[in-house]
Amino acid sequence: MNSARDNVVWRECRALSRCLLPLIDQETWRRDRRHDDFRERGLDVPQGERLLGTFAALTMHTVILDAAAAGRPSTVEALHATALRTVAHTVMNRRDYEFLAAAPAQADDDMEEQDLAAFRLLAYQTGCAAHVFAYLGSQVRATFDTLASRSRTTTATCGDLRQWASQAKLLP
Repeated sequence: MNSARDNVVWRECRALSRCLLPLIDQETWRRDRRHDDFRERGLDVPQGERLLGTFAALTMHTVILDAAAAGRPSTVEALHATALRTVAHTVMNRRDYEFLAAAPAQADDDMEEQDLAAFRLLAYQTGCAAHVFAYLGSQVRATFDTLASRSRTTTATCGDLRQWASQAKLLP
């Protein structure tokens, strides 16, 4: 796989993941409930939201890497053509550690590196801490499913997600 192309795809996954919570929080009760859930699990809100975003980005990137392994293109266009429900479905069909294969070899900045390191640690937790990972996965899936359900099209895609984020001025 072309590393430069993969970096571009990863950056797009990361950019889209940063837009998910502002888009889902159109109903303020969702944000309030999520914040309460984070606190109940011992996560501070900014940390929990960054982990959720990292999980979402890794999930989108996993879908694209799977497509590349099957001989389809690993491009931003392929990401944009990916159905949101496909991304949601991927969350529940993977083992925790399998998402780590989608992590970039090198982070773009210190915050991304910290988020990826926290995700790596979380993926290998056992006991009660493992429930945090399961919770985050269920939230990522619910987020993608909710956004897909809100769509006027029958099959909302990551390209639609980009369009919604642009219209909401979350992306250029």
